[in-house]
Amino acid sequence: MMEVFLYPVNLTMKGVPCLVIGGGHVALRKVKRLLGEDAEVTVISPVLTEEMERLFREKRISWRKASYQPGDARGYHFVVTACGVRQVAEWVHEESLHDSFLYNAADFPSLGNCSLPAAFETGGIHFAVSTDGRSPAMAKYVKNWLKGQIPPSFGAWLDRVGDIREELKKEESHSRMREEFWHTVFDDRIMDLVISGKLDEAEERVRNAVSCFRSEP
Repeated sequence: MMEVFLYPVNLTMKGVPCLVIGGGHVALRKVKRLLGEDAEVTVISPVLTEEMERLFREKRISWRKASYQPGDARGYHFVVTACGVRQVAEWVHEESLHDSFLYNAADFPSLGNCSLPAAFETGGIHFAVSTDGRSPAMAKYVKNWLKGQIPPSFGAWLDRVGDIREELKKEESHSRMREEFWHTVFDDRIMDLVISGKLDEAEERVRNAVSCFRSEP
C-alpha cells in the first residue's frame, strides 16, 4: 500500500460553510468542534440525536431532514461524512476530487483528503496530534498526556515575551538583535525558570540580555 503523507495546516473556520453528513454521536462530535471554531454548519440526516436536535432548535446549525444524494455537497468548503454508509462516502470522495473541497471521512478515513487531529489549546499555544487516521484513540491518549505535561506558565511567558518584543520593535532594532532576543527567551536556562514558575527571574535575565544587545556596537 502506498504511504500517504499529510501536510499539517491550521485553518480559520469562522463563517466557513461546512456540511456534516450523519446525525449520530460521531457526527455530533464533529459538529460541536466546528461550532467551536464559529463555522457555519449544515447537517444532512433523516434523524438527529437529541443534543443535535437541540442545536437545531437553538438555530446554531441548519438541518436538512433527508438522506445524502449526489451533488448535495456542492457549495460547501468542508465536508464530513459520519453516517456509516460507504456509498455516501464514495460519492463525496468523487465530488471532492471534482470540486476541490476538504473532505474528512470520519466513517471511512481512507476516502477523505484530510484528517482532524486531536487538538487542544493552552495559554495561546495550540497543539495537535495525528496518527494519520490509524488510531484516533491513540491520538486522543497522547493529547491528554500532553495536556498534563505543558506547564501553565508557558502561556504567561509567551505574553511577557510578546510585550518585550513589542518594546524592541518600537526601537527599530536591527535583525541581529531580534535574532539574539529569540535565542535568549527560549534558551534552556531561561525555560527552566519558566517551567519552575519563576517568571520574574526569567524576565529579568532576558531584559539584562537585551540591555547587553543594545550596548554592543
